[in-house]
Amino acid sequence: MKTETFTSTISPQLNQWLAEYAKATSRTRRAVLEDAFQTYRRQQIKDQMKADFVRAATDPDTLEMTEWGMDDYQKLTNEK
Repeated sequence: MKTETFTSTISPQLNQWLAEYAKATSRTRRAVLEDAFQTYRRQQIKDQMKADFVRAATDPDTLEMTEWGMDDYQKLTNEK
């Protein structure tokens, strides 16, 4: 995997925790940070999708299209 250099500052307490956690789990600090970033990214995507679904649930056009789809589904399942 190609990597890039990332430089930032964090509190000494958090850096100490990171070093201890990495050592306790036999991982590098980079691996711990990458996992934390990926977890945060997944949560942000889930939160955005949830907000989009909430918005779509109240959108009249979306509701109308959904009802059309349910009518079509009903017709398809009754034909079998």
